[in-house]
Amino acid sequence: MKKYTTLAELLIDYRDYHNLSQINLAAILEVDARTVSRWERNESLVKPDKEEDFVEKLFIPYQVVHNLNSETPLAVYYDIKTRTYSLTAIMTRPTGAMWYKTDFPVEDERISLLSRDTDVEFVADIQEMSKNPKPIQDGLIKMAAQLLPELNLVLHDQSGFYAGHITVLPLKYPAYEKIRKREMNENQLSPADLAGSLTGKPLVFYFYSLYADSLANSYYLMNRLLSYFKEHKFKNYLFAGITYRKLQMEIFREMGLKIIWQDEPKEGQGIGATLLEGDFDRFLFGKMG
Repeated sequence: MKKYTTLAELLIDYRDYHNLSQINLAAILEVDARTVSRWERNESLVKPDKEEDFVEKLFIPYQVVHNLNSETPLAVYYDIKTRTYSLTAIMTRPTGAMWYKTDFPVEDERISLLSRDTDVEFVADIQEMSKNPKPIQDGLIKMAAQLLPELNLVLHDQSGFYAGHITVLPLKYPAYEKIRKREMNENQLSPADLAGSLTGKPLVFYFYSLYADSLANSYYLMNRLLSYFKEHKFKNYLFAGITYRKLQMEIFREMGLKIIWQDEPKEGQGIGATLLEGDFDRFLFGKMG
């Protein structure tokens, strides 16, 4: 993560990363190009009612914009590529997977069922940011949320903006096996591939998307995920899915998952598509599943 002390510096880096001119950025935000120029020269601040456009149109977390858009800005550490931030240098990444088992209080009021069209659009935006070339059908996400509401959640920040989500599909094993053998891609999954009840053996919990814009918010979602498996103590299950993020891969490997296959990374990706598979039994209970 890079330390930003002004919004001007962030906007310049944002345009450079996304290959946008000041005119392009002005068009996205529906302002004059001269306004963007003034922002980048630190000559004027963004009007408070315009901050929402930075969140919804530029996909920059609200806390980042709000901290920097001030006469006395508060420094923030931010990664444009992964859309993650931290308010302190020591909280830019977890100390390890065990950190997610720490007994911190969870702000449950900020977590809700993934159900609205805008929730699904948020998941799609994250998959696009992760450079997933083959996203699944939107309808499958809503169906998964109905079948497995405990693991299909959205997280909002204190101002009400999206701050993270988790999307897990209950899959029939034959469908997952085709993905595992590379006989089928994620975008070929259909409603018939979803398990209507958690009775199959093995149960397959297929994580499609897991994202948080800060380390603290990642804790809330990962803690909810681990608590679900700790509470249910399934006898025969697989937790599997494809990730494009190196840190996510490292954390899941510490939790007991293994790499089944991995592609070479494409331009703009942290790692190539990587299929992980396993369970959390050793991590949660100190024994093999």
